[in-house]
Amino acid sequence: MVRKDKAFIVTVVLEILAIIFVSLGIWIAYTNFNIDVSYYEVKDDLIPDEFDGFKIAQVSDLHDRDWKGELESLVAAEKPDIIVVTGDIINSVNEYYYNSLDFLKQAIKIAPVYFISGNHEANCYNYRFIKNLMSEIGVIIADDKSFIIERGDKRINLIGIEDPSATETNDYFDSYHVIIKEKINALKKEGLYNIVLSHRPEYFRAYVEAGADLVLCGHAHGGQVIIGDKGLFAPGQGFFPEYTQGIHIKNDTSMIVSRGLGDSVLPRVNNMPELVIVTLRSK
Repeated sequence: MVRKDKAFIVTVVLEILAIIFVSLGIWIAYTNFNIDVSYYEVKDDLIPDEFDGFKIAQVSDLHDRDWKGELESLVAAEKPDIIVVTGDIINSVNEYYYNSLDFLKQAIKIAPVYFISGNHEANCYNYRFIKNLMSEIGVIIADDKSFIIERGDKRINLIGIEDPSATETNDYFDSYHVIIKEKINALKKEGLYNIVLSHRPEYFRAYVEAGADLVLCGHAHGGQVIIGDKGLFAPGQGFFPEYTQGIHIKNDTSMIVSRGLGDSVLPRVNNMPELVIVTLRSK
């Protein structure tokens, strides 16, 4: 009788474990192959009334993933005023870019597209060639440039920062911190609302010290594995990183971090790919 009870208990335990593993597998598959659309409203005294409702679609860390038209459809449905691509459209391991280029060809039909490099572009041998291809189809390469966007007689300023790994430096954090701050200070326009496109969220302190109003970043992939609402690991931040997703505010600077839309090495766990939609609101 005791043996039968033990065998029954073992069977039940194995069945429960099987259900857990199957459910986990289904959940991982679902969260890897569906896109979450996240919405943010940003209010600021520097945003003119003419820009109230101005909509930005942020695409980040695509890593040449083929969404088979789903991403284009989601972006088009939002009717953004501009589309910003905050780095890593390719994977520097294999340097594939064909799916990302196909997406960009469709994206420029929706709205003007501004692109900045990520670390995968900076480390890619063919990046100059790929950058030329993007320019030829109409993508605006924003690396270390600023652009005045006008509505009526009012203006805001859009700043693009080239990924720091494209710049030679001996000290990984402090030198990049100074370089990024100097670039923003050189490109920002006093009295205007300054939006910064920069791949890396780990330099939040530099963005704050430079006086950026809004910063759009990627790079962290949501922390790869999300436990509760916290990411497990992010490049440049290590384990249990601080900046992996969502909005972070310090002083007068808001930074929004996209979880990205692709993977470079590992699959995501409890971490859906993300399209970010930012709407500006005047006060």
